[in-house]
Amino acid sequence: MKCGRSSFLFWINNIKVNLIKKLTDFDEKISSSLRIIPQEGFLFNIAALIAHSGDSWIWCGVLFVLWLFSSGERERTIAYWGGTIALTACFVFVLKRIIARTRPEGNWGNVYRKTDPYSFPSGHSVRGGLILMLAIHTFSQKWIILIFAVWAILMILSRVATGVHYFLDVIAGFLLGILIGRFWILLQPWIYSKFYFLFNKSLWF
Repeated sequence: MKCGRSSFLFWINNIKVNLIKKLTDFDEKISSSLRIIPQEGFLFNIAALIAHSGDSWIWCGVLFVLWLFSSGERERTIAYWGGTIALTACFVFVLKRIIARTRPEGNWGNVYRKTDPYSFPSGHSVRGGLILMLAIHTFSQKWIILIFAVWAILMILSRVATGVHYFLDVIAGFLLGILIGRFWILLQPWIYSKFYFLFNKSLWF
């Protein structure tokens, strides 16, 4: 029995190893086909600019400035966006260290490679999915939602194009971001009722 069980576990392990290898090979192949080399100049610079547009410090910084000059429902909404983006970034930072998949080799994006050397899931892609869900929940105008959707897709693909992520990093990250966004939306009424003082700065003074 023990011999049969060991053989079965060995067989299962081989299947797992082969599947992971095939998936990794596919990931590297499609990632390589999407990559833009820096020598391509203008196209690479555009991709780099779009890739940076998903940086957490940019979103939190802009939202903080908007929050300073807002009030009422707009103030509460902006604070919620900023808070969920910041908390999600912390969660993904820890998750990436647990999984510990190293980034693709490359020269661009040293700030990411030094401060966050791991790639799965892509934090920018998680943020893209999260922000898209928040936008769908916040805005009723379809054209605004479309802008967020187009931006999110271009931003996550630019992370692959500039060589700081693999294709599966951004796909998994985007899907995770959508799930996290849904979670924050469902939790919003409860958070507003329990922590209302965090969303009204007039109560702070």
